[in-house]
Amino acid sequence: MAENQKNYHAAARSKKSAEAAREQRRAAREAVLALLFETEYHEDEVPEAILLRAAEARGIDTKDRYIRKEYFGIMENLATIDALLGRHAKGWRTDRLSRVSRAILRLGTYELVFVEKIPAPVAINEAVELAKKYDDPKARSFINGVLNAIKKELEENGGVLPVAETAPTEVEATEAVSETVEVADTSAETSDAPADAE
Repeated sequence: MAENQKNYHAAARSKKSAEAAREQRRAAREAVLALLFETEYHEDEVPEAILLRAAEARGIDTKDRYIRKEYFGIMENLATIDALLGRHAKGWRTDRLSRVSRAILRLGTYELVFVEKIPAPVAINEAVELAKKYDDPKARSFINGVLNAIKKELEENGGVLPVAETAPTEVEATEAVSETVEVADTSAETSDAPADAE
C-alpha cells in the first residue's frame, strides 16, 4: 500500500512537472510570435537588435535558448518557410496574409520542417492555439489547413524539400536549383504534446 501511494505521488509530480514544462514552452512560443510580429515593423533591423529591444520593453529573456533558437532559426530560413507558405496558402500570397497569421504560420512551419523533437501534430496544434488566442477566429481553420498541407508534402517527399523553393518574390529572380535540403524528421516523439493529447 505504501509503495502504491509512493508511485501515485511520483506520477502526480511527474505530470505536474510535464504540465509546467508545456506551459513554459507555450509562453516561449508566444514570445517568439511577438518577436516575429515586431520584425514585420522593423524589417531593416537585424534580429538581434529586435530581440534586445523586446527584452528591454517587455522583459523577454534574451538568454532563453528556446526563444533564441526558434526566432533566429525562423529568420535564417525565412525564404524556405515563405516559399512553403506561398505554395500551400491557396489563393493567398504570403505578403497578403495578416501579420499575426503570417507570424503564426512561420512559427508553425519552422517547427514542422526544422525542429526534429516536436511532432507534427503538436506543432500544428500549438499554432492553432496561438491563432485562437491572438488571431481572427476565421484564421484558425486556414492556419490548420496550410500547416497540414505542408505536413503532407513533407511526408510525401520523405522530409526532403527542393532548395529552389525560395520566397515567391525571389523565385522570379533566380534560376531553379535541383539540390535538396534535408529537413527534420517530424515523427519523433516528445513530451511537448498538449495536455489533451496525453
